[in-house]
Parts: sequence; structure tokens; C-alpha cells
Amino acid sequence: MDSRFGWDYVGPVINGLGRPEREAIIAQLWDIGSNATDPLVTIGAYELLNEGASPEQDERFIALRDSTLNYLHDHKYSSGHLSRYEADRWIATHGDLRTSFDGIVERTIPNPDSLPALPELAVGESQLLALTAPLPDGNAFYAERRDETTYIIYSERNRSADDPTRQRYDEDQLGAFASLQALYIAFGEHFGTRPWWADDRVDPYFPLQRS
Repeated sequence: MDSRFGWDYVGPVINGLGRPEREAIIAQLWDIGSNATDPLVTIGAYELLNEGASPEQDERFIALRDSTLNYLHDHKYSSGHLSRYEADRWIATHGDLRTSFDGIVERTIPNPDSLPALPELAVGESQLLALTAPLPDGNAFYAERRDETTYIIYSERNRSADDPTRQRYDEDQLGAFASLQALYIAFGEHFGTRPWWADDRVDPYFPLQRS
């Protein structure tokens, strides 16, 4: 971490933004952020201002926010990482989030008849469909054949932020399916875009993709 952003500096800055020295602090952070060669220093200056009674109408703050948003966009962060104020700023300058920030576009789902036939699972057998993040922290989603006529989706995920015990959860809200292909279609529609990892057989069923 840049030594300028240690607590000995951060504490007085955040507190000072509510005091008469506010303008001097904004000027100092603007000088640090606008002249930094490391983009993370620019982001640090922005986040300090953002944390401490942010000067929303100040052009210096807006410029630091724009630099931060551009960095996040260039490094393919999701718009889900943005605050409402950040999202509104991006929309004001780029028109939307969906296509311009997240780069999400629709794609044609192929006719199921044109895809290779899916191997049926045996009763009680399951197949890993997707992971939202690497294990052991990511949520894992599975297809399972419950009986001769029914497929379901279930997930395995940590019980809570404080308890990493993996636990099964039946995703009943997604429905039950007469075939694995019907399950794939519903699963793809539920996620929209491909998560962190997905089985190659599931991939064609996601109706959206990042460009």
C-alpha cells in the first residue's frame, strides 16, 4: 500500500473533510491523484474523497471518479461493483451500463436439435453445471436426476460468511424438468451470462455474453 494512504494519513483526511480544512484536503488529494503514475494511487485518492463527505459537484472529484470508472471498465469489473452515484455518472457519460460498461450483448441460442445429444444421467447421478467463483468459496450448481422423469438443480455453497461449511441447497424456485436439455435452457436463462466457469455443454444455452 502506498505510504500516503496509511491510517495516520487517512484518519485526519476523512475527519478533515467535514472541517474548515476541507478545501485544502481536496486540493491535496487532487494533486496526488491527478499526477500519479500508478492508477491505484489515483483510485486511492478518489476513494478517500468518496468516503469522507464526497464533493459531488467538484470537477476535481468528478475527474478522479471518471479515472476510477475507466480503470474498472478496462479491467472488466462488473457494474455490480459500482455505487449508485458511480453508476449514474457512467450512464450520464456513456448512455447505459449494460452494453457500454458490462459489454453485454444478446446472442442466438442454437436450436437444441442442432446440438449434440446430451447423455442422460442415471437416477441419483449429478453433473456440475457451473461455478460462480473458484472453490472453495464459489457457489457450485449441479443438475441431478431425481427419478425416472424428473431433473432438478441444486447448489453447494458456504453456509455463511463466517461459516465456510459447504451445504446443499435445492434450487426449487428454478423448477423441475423432464429432460436435461430443458434444465440447461432454464439454467441459462436464470444466469443470463456465463458465470466464472461453466460446463462446455451448458455454455451454448446462455442467452447473453460479454463482448
